[in-house]
Amino acid sequence: MRQISFFLFLLLSATSFSLYAREEASPTLRELVNNNKITITSWLNSDKNKTTTVAINQPVILTVDIATPRWFTDGTAIERISIPNIIAQQRNLQATNYSLMNGEQTWSHQRWEIPLFPQKSGRFTVPSIGVKVTVSVKTGKSITGILFTQPHRFSAKRPTSQMTNPDEWIVAPNASLTQEWQYSSSNKSKIDDKAFQLKVGDAITRTVTLEVSDSLAMLLPTIIPNEQMSALQRYTDPAQLIDKNTRGNFTSIKKESETYILQKGGKVTLPPISIPFWNTTTQQSETLFLEGKTFIVKHTLISWLTTYWYYITLSLISCITLGLLIKRTRLYYHTHPSPDFYLLCQSIYTRTWPHIRLHIYRKYVQKTEQLELKKYKTNNKKEWDIQSEKLQTSEISKIKVLWLWFKIKK
Repeated sequence: MRQISFFLFLLLSATSFSLYAREEASPTLRELVNNNKITITSWLNSDKNKTTTVAINQPVILTVDIATPRWFTDGTAIERISIPNIIAQQRNLQATNYSLMNGEQTWSHQRWEIPLFPQKSGRFTVPSIGVKVTVSVKTGKSITGILFTQPHRFSAKRPTSQMTNPDEWIVAPNASLTQEWQYSSSNKSKIDDKAFQLKVGDAITRTVTLEVSDSLAMLLPTIIPNEQMSALQRYTDPAQLIDKNTRGNFTSIKKESETYILQKGGKVTLPPISIPFWNTTTQQSETLFLEGKTFIVKHTLISWLTTYWYYITLSLISCITLGLLIKRTRLYYHTHPSPDFYLLCQSIYTRTWPHIRLHIYRKYVQKTEQLELKKYKTNNKKEWDIQSEKLQTSEISKIKVLWLWFKIKK
């Protein structure tokens, strides 16, 4: 009986020691790394050896890949990246899971791709980034710990000297710019007719859409220029920013919409839109361009008066002033003799030559106190003698009569 009890005691002790040994044998995450049971690699744009140089606002893809011959029992969590003058925004909130054969073993992988958008020229360093992982071990338990990537370096520059304001540029492999017009007028069916006219009070809505691949919507520049025009009232809707992923193809969309209420008649021109674009595929600068539009706006009576009130008022004042001046002039000459030049013009109009000669002689005597026209000294003496002699004996042209009149001076 004692032998049986002793045997049972030895068996229980051996079992407890075995369990204790197995508990002690659970490896740490560092031991898994040292024993090549879990690996972490990282690189920029699939180029592990060379320094990457990109344009401002062109993304540099930081790839972090974690692999183990066991399996992940929980999702990985990557540390938030914070680098001055760099925007780092994860496009996918979850890692990509896949498996690869390594010799005769199947390795499980989790991969993160994080785009880094430099905002200025210069050299940048991506520091070591912590990644929290949870993997299974042979004991059936899970080990949780933090792995760190290697630091990386890259450079950013202005790809062209024309890029004086990088915030106004698009940097991408592909971009497109489109626009739509909407009108409040009841004659929408005639909108393409050249004779189509809007009227004061109608509304025009311009919607412009900018689509850019491999970028961020928050990095896209302002599309519609902010130009104030007295002929219309502007109402701007908040810009719509959309980042979408279609089977691994990332597209950023920015929509801007403005509504214009027509305030004046006549021609109203909405400006064209021009956005500079650096094509990272062709490595050349391009321009995205949209044409503006000119509208013929028909006045209402109130808008016409509102638009031209200054000119209308000025014309009325001028007409009233001129009428009063003419009236006072007539009243004055009712009691005073008419001007000699006025009388001369009347005589020329009626071709009354005795009166014409009388007015010429009268002025000549008043100005020179002489009686003979030939004695008058002028810079064109020969012509004066010819025309003055003709005037005394015959008729001459109206222009010559006026020439003689204005030649007579003191």
